[in-house]
Amino acid sequence: MRSLLLSFLLFCSLLCGEEGGAVDQEPVEGAPVFFANELVDDLPLKTELYSVFPLVEVVGFDYEFRVNSLYGEFRARGRDGLGELLREIEAIEKLNRVSQGEAFASALSDGFTEPVMTTYGVARRPVRSITGLPGGMVRYLGGKVYQVRRGSGKVMEKVKEFRTKDSELEEEQAEVEEEKEGLGKSAGRLSRKHLGHDNAKRKWARRLGVDPYSNNEALQEALGRIAWASSLGGFADDFVVPSHEVFSYAGKARELVWDRPGYQIEREMVGMLKKDGVSKELIQEFRDADMFSLTEKLELCLAFCEFESDRAATTGLKYALEVESVEDATLFLDTVELLIRYHNQVGRLVSVGDKRGMIYAYSINGYEIYPFAVDYLHWTPLVYEALLDEELKAERREIWVSGTVSPIAKMRLRHHGWQVFDQVGR
Repeated sequence: MRSLLLSFLLFCSLLCGEEGGAVDQEPVEGAPVFFANELVDDLPLKTELYSVFPLVEVVGFDYEFRVNSLYGEFRARGRDGLGELLREIEAIEKLNRVSQGEAFASALSDGFTEPVMTTYGVARRPVRSITGLPGGMVRYLGGKVYQVRRGSGKVMEKVKEFRTKDSELEEEQAEVEEEKEGLGKSAGRLSRKHLGHDNAKRKWARRLGVDPYSNNEALQEALGRIAWASSLGGFADDFVVPSHEVFSYAGKARELVWDRPGYQIEREMVGMLKKDGVSKELIQEFRDADMFSLTEKLELCLAFCEFESDRAATTGLKYALEVESVEDATLFLDTVELLIRYHNQVGRLVSVGDKRGMIYAYSINGYEIYPFAVDYLHWTPLVYEALLDEELKAERREIWVSGTVSPIAKMRLRHHGWQVFDQVGR
């Protein structure tokens, strides 16, 4: 492939050239272009419903797939984003076919006509597959997500220990009861009719393997139409329910949002966070955050429990509440996943902080761990100015990349004292 050949030639020229450690002497890689069938081998790239463009660009260090479908043109970021988008397109088609049948029309007429209702009282945001903006990693490397903090003329490191005093482990029982009472009153405002719609919608989402809180408008319209007929007219269909085994906290979160109404999910999240010692004010701020869907908020709550640490939830929520865009939120979710992977598979993480606006964790083995949730990390000024910054110097430091690190980037990072691990998210 041409891009790999160019990378190899540049790699060879670096080996033959003189060694230099200064940032202004670093090589620069352009963003490569790949073939879609080289990146994706477990999904059909062309069907009667959609067609994935054969060339894939690297935009903001993520693969950007272009998809033409019967329901519009989309850009999907990353392999996971592509898979999610294609599942949604297939789900829309199945729901549309069902809604054109006689049984559906009869059920809807029996229930009387009323505007299709959407889910109440929960946050929904666009899935990553339908966004076309630059990825959060560009802003992240530039110190724009977690703004660089300065003091006494230099960057300050903010470290948040996971440990806390015993007195901070429990909230007063009165606060718990007050919160439950408030959630119960909110849920009581929903009529049985609306709760029936919500229940039907979640069941259909489960059958099709999609997120009931996605902001894909075409999917929401199709789900809402079917759910309305199901709740009012008793409509059902013979779809085979796919098996969804729970292997991780993310899988558990998806199972829970399919199984339980939104108000109950919120109630359980509040209980989890209070049990972990999170303040009432921080919990309320997190509940009001609109950059994360209900599913993603639950994922984060379950993820913080993975650390089995008193301060993990408080630390994580403070970072989560600093995101300002959907792309930042997606990046944070993926970053947390990498940290959990390290914590469970390599060594316990004892603290989390940020340097130069980038999150890192300190392991029990004495390493500073920098997680990078990207598809393809190549050597650009944005990358080396961030990773070769004096503030990031440490005796033992590792970079964990969910995707691939280019040969040149890997060589230069190791030259500057980094231990590099890629493909850790596969």
